[in-house]
Amino acid sequence: MACRPWSGNAQPPSPPRVTLVRWTPPRFGWTKLNFDGSVLHDGSGRASIGGVIRDANGRVVLSFAERTEHAPIGIVEARALIRGLKLALDYGCDRLVVEGDDLTLVKLLRCESTQTRIPREMLDEIIWLLDSFDVCEVQHNFREGNSVADAMCREAYKTAVPRLLIGMVPHALWNKVAEDRRGVVHERVRA
Repeated sequence: MACRPWSGNAQPPSPPRVTLVRWTPPRFGWTKLNFDGSVLHDGSGRASIGGVIRDANGRVVLSFAERTEHAPIGIVEARALIRGLKLALDYGCDRLVVEGDDLTLVKLLRCESTQTRIPREMLDEIIWLLDSFDVCEVQHNFREGNSVADAMCREAYKTAVPRLLIGMVPHALWNKVAEDRRGVVHERVRA
């Protein structure tokens, strides 16, 4: 059967959309929390949370990685945010940018949507924690700009012991942190 050229009656396939994504540091005097959650759908019942807090120069203040109870991804993402906010408060951060790749959660916290995937009690706790900072901003970044937090989630699967690292990330993530500090741009391709 011969291939026929496009006849004009149907729309040609649209080219993939490319978005340039990168991690950006917070303003001077601020810190930034990047958080992420992970749920494995391999029958293992495993889930994890991870995150990193960095200063205006992109230096790591602290990072965390731990396993958590298996749950829907929205709940696991919220657990990561709660853990990161508590650590930021314990560390004494007062001006905080909160950044994650869960657009549903970010829009909910920015009052841009009422759609939620978390219980009301969990939302109330997050709001209470956000209000505990002198100033706090919530923003979205795609996974490519949240890669250190994403990688911290994967680190949690390697050990049953929760990891809290002050001033550093695991050795395997040094290059990701260095890329973020240099402003390396990643392509996000969507069909």
